[in-house]
Amino acid sequence: MYEEIGKLSPTRQAGMLSAAEALIAFTVSAIVYLIFFGVDENFWNVMTMAFLVPWVICVPANLYVTKQRRIYIETAEELKKTQEMLEQVNIDLQRRANIDGLTGLANREHFIQLFDERRMKSENNVLMIVDADHFKNINDGYGHPVGDKALVLLSSVFKRILRRDDLVGRIGGEEFGILLPSTSEAEGEIIGEMIRHEIENTLFEPQEGVPHRMTVSIGLTGVSPQEERAVPMRNADSALFEAKRRGRNRCVLYTAGMREKPRPMYENGNVQGPVRMRA
Repeated sequence: MYEEIGKLSPTRQAGMLSAAEALIAFTVSAIVYLIFFGVDENFWNVMTMAFLVPWVICVPANLYVTKQRRIYIETAEELKKTQEMLEQVNIDLQRRANIDGLTGLANREHFIQLFDERRMKSENNVLMIVDADHFKNINDGYGHPVGDKALVLLSSVFKRILRRDDLVGRIGGEEFGILLPSTSEAEGEIIGEMIRHEIENTLFEPQEGVPHRMTVSIGLTGVSPQEERAVPMRNADSALFEAKRRGRNRCVLYTAGMREKPRPMYENGNVQGPVRMRA
């Protein structure tokens, strides 16, 4: 009943409350008077006053209280809306802090955080580091906006190929990290080949009617929850360098001794630096 009353206008609310209060006051006054004095010559005069006085007092008071209550409700609703907006803003800010703005994948810091969390949940995991081959040629030949489109294309392939529980993030300019939970090294090699093959056969046109063949090199390694984070990262890093050394466009599984091999050269003659995922 009170919820229904609350939906009425302040004036109608005040009127209904005043009527109820006046009726109660009139009834109580009549009962008390009858008990003590019975029905005498002053009975109806007293009853008239008992009926009118509550109206005179209650109507203004109830009208004021009702209006204040309505103001309070409206203020509470505004505060609730503001709180919901702030919560949404916080969610958006948190998302921007964790997501790479270009590809929509996890950024480097968030990837490493999730990598540490998820690798602890399974005994067998696989870490991949994927690097776009000859990416500098795209940026130098067609401009950085076209290079951005190429990175978006790569991210779309990852999203299409990878499984629901797999983790992928952009960990450098054209480098991506992938964690495959509950996956053996043999299974990881198969998934890596699927990614490499899909990218190689995905049409990329830097300019309309001008196709460009994109390829990636992939280094992968098994990940144990007991290992320190730096160990699988260095192993995947070394496997990636081995893939580059063998001519790129291939997926290489880390094996002992790869760290001692000389690192490949970029087209401009500079030695490739460490993968940015390392932390």
